[in-house]
Amino acid sequence: MPRTIAIMGVCAPERRAYAERTAIALERPLHLLRFADLRSSHALPHPRPRAGDDPAVVDLGSDVDLIHSLGARGGAEVDAVCVVDARHMIGDLLDDAPLTASARVGDPRGDVGARARQAALALELATRVVWINWEAVPTAALAVQMSLASHLNPAAIVRLSRDPVSDLRSEARHGDEILERAGWVHALNGGHDPYMRDNRVATLRYDQVRPFHAGRLSTALDQLDDGAAGRLVRSAGFCRLASRPGILARWEHVGSAMWIEPIGADDGRMGLGQELVFTGLDMSAPRLAHVLDRAALTDDELAAGPATWATFDDPLPAWPATEASVQDAGD
Repeated sequence: MPRTIAIMGVCAPERRAYAERTAIALERPLHLLRFADLRSSHALPHPRPRAGDDPAVVDLGSDVDLIHSLGARGGAEVDAVCVVDARHMIGDLLDDAPLTASARVGDPRGDVGARARQAALALELATRVVWINWEAVPTAALAVQMSLASHLNPAAIVRLSRDPVSDLRSEARHGDEILERAGWVHALNGGHDPYMRDNRVATLRYDQVRPFHAGRLSTALDQLDDGAAGRLVRSAGFCRLASRPGILARWEHVGSAMWIEPIGADDGRMGLGQELVFTGLDMSAPRLAHVLDRAALTDDELAAGPATWATFDDPLPAWPATEASVQDAGD
């Protein structure tokens, strides 16, 4: 059955041109979806057209909520194509710029590193990744880029673009839930098997049963950003901070930008301690573990218990609403 084709990517002119070429080549209507269009519904045009119509090609704007847009109509019914400009793919993943400079306070599009976060998300949600402007890029650099994309999304088809018809010819895998396509999810589930590999690219899993000391974790993050374990590009997973007991947090990092955000009360069903996955270039598993292990509680700190943990230095951004809700639940 023909699917809606969603074109993603943070390079707006290149993405828009590719979407136009795709619509022309397939003789389908082209729809533009921008953040300003997302009012009561964040959904793509419905993938089941009227009789006699073909599903649309949709150009997803750089600042669109990709998860909501793809998931609202069922990810399995959308062919999500991430367009990568080979001239600066890795630069996009390391870009600390916001997606928009005019975002209001609290709008994540204005976060430091939001552009890199969107670039990583587009790769992780894609059913296929296509490279444009690749002809003048050295083969070794292309191999690193394609391997990196495959590590970030092991199930995606990766192709150097020839033309949209050729790019879309191979049958992509659509059965996965869109949030389960990401490489870090595959790694946490024990099934990370990238289609493309390169000796410079690695994905490492880090597990630690002890919570982090927030003060020492802040230092560890600075060291990792400075290259203490290689060039980290993307990391994600779940973590616990000793000074915020009872709260499960989502760990997310791209380039030099870092978010540790509360998910809610920790009921233990997500495991214990830290469950994190790191993808990057020229990485060292022993050095990564060494840096992060030093941020975990020591024997004496662990034995002291939550009342003492609450007194530890904690320079990380506060979670007042979540902390209050957990405290209220325990009263």
